[in-house]
Amino acid sequence: MSASVDDTLICRLAGELWAVFAPWRGPWGGGGAAAAYLARRSFRSGAGLRWRHQGRDRDERDENVEALGRLERRGLLTRRVERTKVIATRLLDAGIERACSLAGAPCWLAGRDVCQRLAAVDDARATMTHLGMRWTAEWALAGTPPFWAACGNDEAGRANRRLLSELEGRAVPALVRGWLVSGADLNGRVWYSLTAAGRAALTEAPAEEPPAIDADADCALAWREGAHAMQVRFSAAPRSEREIGLLPLPAHGGPIVGPSAVGSGSDDDDVRPRGDVPTPGGRNYAAAAHLATGANVGGDMAATGAAESRPSRPATRTRRTDS
Repeated sequence: MSASVDDTLICRLAGELWAVFAPWRGPWGGGGAAAAYLARRSFRSGAGLRWRHQGRDRDERDENVEALGRLERRGLLTRRVERTKVIATRLLDAGIERACSLAGAPCWLAGRDVCQRLAAVDDARATMTHLGMRWTAEWALAGTPPFWAACGNDEAGRANRRLLSELEGRAVPALVRGWLVSGADLNGRVWYSLTAAGRAALTEAPAEEPPAIDADADCALAWREGAHAMQVRFSAAPRSEREIGLLPLPAHGGPIVGPSAVGSGSDDDDVRPRGDVPTPGGRNYAAAAHLATGANVGGDMAATGAAESRPSRPATRTRRTDS
């Protein structure tokens, strides 16, 4: 029996949300890091993520809009509507947990477990203090060799990379809830920091685990499709040949990890990005906002040809002089 439209839609939205909060490891070109930063800030502010009218045709898109209304009435998400048009959606905790169960993804219990392990790390090699926050290297939490050693292409290296990937998957629920923040350098190495909300969550009695729901293959596929679509949007190349995109440091502004790191980033709203921050009204800020909100022309894909990406040039007028 195939999953209902409501279940597949909420799993797709959850996949998009997971892609937004997953630690940013690159690529650094095209303003994707800044777009992820803005999308996270939009979700945390309560505005949610932009609704993109998922569907292959008009009938399917209309059906998904109707499904949004049903999900909202069930208390699984909220919608932002302007002039009868859905602009953005925001998954609530109940909706996130249902989507995790349907897709077989790690839920909030896995995120809380990562927070506990993070709070228990006592290794000076794996921790550092930056911008008033304590950061812990991912290898200390995943149990891989120190300083990302033995992560090559041999069998042992692939096994270590799988452990790092599994840790990331378990950390994302805590990142979504604001219990953790992540920072990365240009080499794709990630550090985690426990927030005040995360420390408070560890002192409170854990909530009851939601009722178990059998995972569904269609829901798992919808989750992966949503995550992939969001990743494609973030990694899209600049549409203008004159736009170089944003550098990693302005997009994040977190810990600088190791002597060889160029820059890194924090996803915490309380940590102010340093350097050439994209300011409202600036060209770089507008480019990042287009990626974050989906307002860029062409949907999920970047421009395919030079003619599509070349900016239009204003007509020039020649001044005639009398001889």
